[in-house]
Amino acid sequence: MLSLLIRRELRASLRSPHTLLQPVLFFTLTICLFPLASGADNEALARIAPAALWIALLLAALLASEQLFAEDYADGTLSQDRIHLHELWQLLAAKLAAAWLRFTLPLLAVLPLLALMLHIPATKLPAMAALLALGSLPLLLVGTLGAVLTLAQSHGTFLRFLIVVPLYIPVLIIGVTASHDSLLGLAINGHYALLGAFNLFALITIIPFGTLAIRAQGLP
Repeated sequence: MLSLLIRRELRASLRSPHTLLQPVLFFTLTICLFPLASGADNEALARIAPAALWIALLLAALLASEQLFAEDYADGTLSQDRIHLHELWQLLAAKLAAAWLRFTLPLLAVLPLLALMLHIPATKLPAMAALLALGSLPLLLVGTLGAVLTLAQSHGTFLRFLIVVPLYIPVLIIGVTASHDSLLGLAINGHYALLGAFNLFALITIIPFGTLAIRAQGLP
């Protein structure tokens, strides 16, 4: 059932290309602002490159997670799924898996070009890509929880920010620190372990809470 739901979500995303393009375009445009702001100071740009990547990733994940249930809620699909699916957690897991694939893969595809703009050495690209891939999942998970909790709110954007931004901070700190250490040639195995642990913790807590939140919502 889970694999069928994942395929359904991936097919649905192909019918709505904007769900694929918006986050990666937002990520790219956000990164492009940093070279413009730093001017010709390449050393300053290289120093802020890790923060630029992770801030852009955070904002793009927030945008992607906001879209995750919006259409299904508006057209009644989510209400039907809540009625007919006995294991509602599988729907949430499938949506997250599909969202992670369509969010992360395009970002990794444009990363080499953006790394060139930020003066990140090509030898550091594999580590940067691995860190961003690991960090994108908990960012999507937390953003999705905020989106689910505010589904029925007519003006839920500010409330969603209040919910998710404090939970984003640990991932942001770990990601920026790991990226900075990687650029300096320091070992980052511990950072990989921390991000992996955060992924596991987010999965085992947010999926159950998100499922309960969907069941508790007053869906149309």
